[in-house]
Amino acid sequence: MPLSEFNDQPWFPTYLRDYVTDGLQAAMSLVGIYRSIAVRLKNAFQTSKATRVVDLCSGGSGPWPWLHESLRDAQGRLAEVCLTDLYPNTPAFERIQAETRGTITYWPESVDATKVPAQLTGFRTIFSSFHHFPPPVAIGILQNAVDNRQGIGIFEAARRHPVTIAQTVLIFFGALITAPFIRPFRLSRLFWTYILPVVPFVLFYDGVVSSLRAYPISQLREMIASLHADGYVWEVGEEPRGFVTVTYLLGYPVK
Repeated sequence: MPLSEFNDQPWFPTYLRDYVTDGLQAAMSLVGIYRSIAVRLKNAFQTSKATRVVDLCSGGSGPWPWLHESLRDAQGRLAEVCLTDLYPNTPAFERIQAETRGTITYWPESVDATKVPAQLTGFRTIFSSFHHFPPPVAIGILQNAVDNRQGIGIFEAARRHPVTIAQTVLIFFGALITAPFIRPFRLSRLFWTYILPVVPFVLFYDGVVSSLRAYPISQLREMIASLHADGYVWEVGEEPRGFVTVTYLLGYPVK
């Protein structure tokens, strides 16, 4: 039976899912996991001539609260970022939209990464979630972007590596450290973090499963080779930063 994560399960309570995605968001912001790929993302985004980022599987908003600053153009203008998810964390999305004065927006309805609504045009990104999809579905996500002539960037801090798997214990302690500072403040969040530590346990367990399910570079290249993608440029590799190595896949149309 394939390994699965709690946060993927339809039966997992919505309020706990939101607490878990909030905790992951806070941990990512604390250590800046995806800072190493900011330049690559900006180059791909600008080369694709996109004017908006459509972030899929956004969770609690991912790295975008700080990463969107890296997308300023030569005139200092920020690109719009639209957050989406199959299970939208609406309170988190509303908060980041207010904090960024509408530079980061969100799509209020459920969005399936394999069937992105036609009106959601823009450079697509997926952070820390591509491993959730089995190979045929993952290929479908890439093909859907190609069929709609949209750029796409896949970024994963999870890897099938003993060091990365061991490091997931840091997520457990990260949840304990950051919980009191997550807004809006909720006593129930503290209860499910400290009294019954469901949130840190789920973050740790899902982190281990994520690492075991993560796609290696060789498999990502096989996926690209299976696509019908004329006129696309693809980049696949790893970007180390400190104790974290990010695996990336970038694809965008060129004329």
